[in-house]
Amino acid sequence: MQAKIPKKSRRTAAKETVNQPPEIELGWLGGTIGFNLRIAQEASVRAYLRSLANTGTLVWRFAILALIDLNPGLTQVALARTVRRDTSSLTSVMDDMCNRGLVTRIRPDHDRRSYALRITPRGVRVMNNLKENVRKHEQELDRMFTREQRSSLIKMLKQIASDLTLNA
Repeated sequence: MQAKIPKKSRRTAAKETVNQPPEIELGWLGGTIGFNLRIAQEASVRAYLRSLANTGTLVWRFAILALIDLNPGLTQVALARTVRRDTSSLTSVMDDMCNRGLVTRIRPDHDRRSYALRITPRGVRVMNNLKENVRKHEQELDRMFTREQRSSLIKMLKQIASDLTLNA
């Protein structure tokens, strides 16, 4: 017969189970860059989403808003290349951002096949609200590394993205 566990203890035990991965043998997989990169990315995304919990679905749009703000007139094709996304998958994101009044698409006179992207005043306000939360998330990550380690990590991540994109 199983012992009765008080509700509070069951909740605590459930939290501990979620926060601590089971002790399983990873074998050769535990020494691979790809596996560890994916696990770190998942942990970072979960922490990022917690820090931006009250902002709704826009958390996924922050980088896109920031890039459009920094590069007025950027084309969707150039944006897709920068964020390493398929242009077709970026179209629905841009449709959503235009419908929310965060970004406008303008057809340049010199190229009627593409759009120049511009952030709207509303988009700037939304981005600035998100930016503070993103800074807090970055501070959380910064506590884990020295400046040199952070710089090395960013350099290595950029190298992975660049080299794997070139070889694709």
